Amino acid sequence: MKIDIKQLEFIDVNLRAILTDIEKITGVEFTITSLYRIDDDGVHGTLPLRGTDLRMRSRPFGEVVELYVNSKWKYDSQRPTMKCAILHGDGANLHLHIQVSDRTGMV
Repeated sequence: MKIDIKQLEFIDVNLRAILTDIEKITGVEFTITSLYRIDDDGVHGTLPLRGTDLRMRSRPFGEVVELYVNSKWKYDSQRPTMKCAILHGDGANLHLHIQVSDRTGMV
């Protein structure tokens, strides 16, 4: 990302931590395809911001990043089926959705 995510205080602190961690650990500068969405009822419309989409050009790479994030972060202990990283879409729409809740924490 060509922006210093650590300084964007409208982004949830845990979401900032995940985003900076995956760039550091992978050495990849990601492209954000979606941040805040006006009138969105989900994590993309919540402030502080709790959802971000990252462009993925490679499904195998996206799967590795998805596994890494979900092995390090728990979305919500009261909703164990929810994940912090979800790879979805096809072709040019392939992206890694990163999300946090108010109960997100490190494993």
